[in-house]
Amino acid sequence: MPARQKLFAAAERLHNYLLARHYDGGLLRGPDAGVRFNLRAWRFLKSAFNFLPWHDDYVFIQTQGYWILSNWMLHEATGSARWRTVALESTEATLRLQRADGTWAYPLPERKHLIATVEGNWGAIGLLASYARQPEQRHLEGAVRWYDYLVGRIGFQQHESGKAINYFDKPRGKVPNNSVEAAWVFARMWRATGDERYLEHVDGMADFLRSVQLSTGELPYVVESPYERRREHYLCYQYNAFQFLKLAWLDRLRPSETVAAILRGLAKFLATGVTASGACAEDCSSRRVEVDYYTAALAAAVDEAARLNLADGRLAESAYNRVTARQKHDGSFIYSRGDYFFLHDGRSYPRPMVMTLFHLLYGAGAGDGFAKV
Repeated sequence: MPARQKLFAAAERLHNYLLARHYDGGLLRGPDAGVRFNLRAWRFLKSAFNFLPWHDDYVFIQTQGYWILSNWMLHEATGSARWRTVALESTEATLRLQRADGTWAYPLPERKHLIATVEGNWGAIGLLASYARQPEQRHLEGAVRWYDYLVGRIGFQQHESGKAINYFDKPRGKVPNNSVEAAWVFARMWRATGDERYLEHVDGMADFLRSVQLSTGELPYVVESPYERRREHYLCYQYNAFQFLKLAWLDRLRPSETVAAILRGLAKFLATGVTASGACAEDCSSRRVEVDYYTAALAAAVDEAARLNLADGRLAESAYNRVTARQKHDGSFIYSRGDYFFLHDGRSYPRPMVMTLFHLLYGAGAGDGFAKV
């Protein structure tokens, strides 16, 4: 591994950038690569004419969750009160955005009519992180309100084996990534409260994940349902890196042979996603486009796999070296390079950068603080 101090220094520089450029009143706000047409095309025009006022700044609750975790990790690694102050301020801002029914609004206009499982899960994770360190009952109550809405309103789809949590409050295909994340969040709820009710659905989701895992070890992107056709591959290594980490954290909280078996397969698959340069492969069929936050997530995942004796630690070293080599002088990262062979997206997006921040800190050993979530 690169020196942990190198990763920590890179994380501090990135944090300082985010604080100066995107942070205001407890919220990280800024543009996003988005979905659909914006992700595929429109963002490149915005990047080329970034001096224009595009009026597309958003607050993602997923961003808030990663930001809160990162600030607690910085606080516990350094003892500095300033990180604690930012963590608590961001927690309060997140709680203020929560609606009475426990949900958070989805920020992108294309999906404003939907309630996203991932957004609520990260709101709950942020609230639980602060509750673990400075117990405020309203923080726990906010997480509980989300859990009750998620289970009672968004709900599950049954599978031949187990069950899959829904992606939105309007069902679509069964997306393994959401079940991975929900199982981890539910285990965190159990850890915070000691209440066994939060474990009710964990084994069912684990059974679903194990039953759909491919022979390569990859978890598919969408499993068919009455609402959507099957789609096996999408950003294969990025998605599976995030899933490996959450399953590893779940197994640390509540060990099971089912989850351990999934991790063994996933580790083998992820090892094939580190390219010769150390970058994360774009997907299963292309290695042309490079996205730094994909590489940061893959670096953390293969590093975690090495700790579990499931991967070669040199893969993590190569990937983390690639991430730190691509950091800009001001501490930031561009979004992507090599799109459609010659395009790149250099706008400043807080959501992928705060994920990069978290994974740099995790690789630097600040994960000891994370374990207290």
